Amino acid sequence: MRKIETHVIGIPLSTCGHSHPHAHILIPLAEALQVHLDGKDYYIDNQQLCVVLSGVVHHCLCPTEIISVNIPESMIKKNDIAVFERNVVFPIAGVLVQLVELIKTEVVRNPDSDSLRYLYYYLYDKLVEANVSKSQKYIQEHFSETISIATLAQIENYNLSYFTDWFKKQTGLSPSNYLRNFRIEKAKELLLNTHYRLIEIAMQVGYNSNASFTRAFKETAGVSPMSYRLQTSPFPEKES
Repeated sequence: MRKIETHVIGIPLSTCGHSHPHAHILIPLAEALQVHLDGKDYYIDNQQLCVVLSGVVHHCLCPTEIISVNIPESMIKKNDIAVFERNVVFPIAGVLVQLVELIKTEVVRNPDSDSLRYLYYYLYDKLVEANVSKSQKYIQEHFSETISIATLAQIENYNLSYFTDWFKKQTGLSPSNYLRNFRIEKAKELLLNTHYRLIEIAMQVGYNSNASFTRAFKETAGVSPMSYRLQTSPFPEKES
């Protein structure tokens, strides 16, 4: 697992934009943080945080220290990208309040601890969870079941044609592609971390045959499930 570097830094006034191969979560500690991104200025107070995706040109200004968390690009799932493209500033509310306070304390006390690294993973997950729609949450909770677009539209109280357009604006994907991507991400986890046979994994992520699972996996990941397992698992088993 790649270690996430953590820095408590003061950000000087800068007119030079820059980008990184990793994403940032920026948390001001006292005074407001100004971030210039995509031609817009965002002001983040100590009740908010900011997310800057990898490769996005930006520059920042803050007269006092902030917490800057580097998030590896591999940590951001395909289905999550639209959340951070749609939003730059997020309120620190609900479960995030105690989580951010814990991070602030741990950064000062032990900035190199593994506990802090896992707190960042948890922060990322909770940010996404707090900013997905009811229909997205339904897909995430019922991905192994048969899900119709009509059911998802009903959850959002939209008619079918409007819902499909609305969902794509929210996520960057059609409902069916979002569901497929989510299922394949879950399948990747099972391929990497278990010795289940392909048909067992297929059934767990909502496919009723090896053929349909393999076809969806190749269209999404670019390789077959078995090739993915052989390339990524430290202890691959041959499929019988």
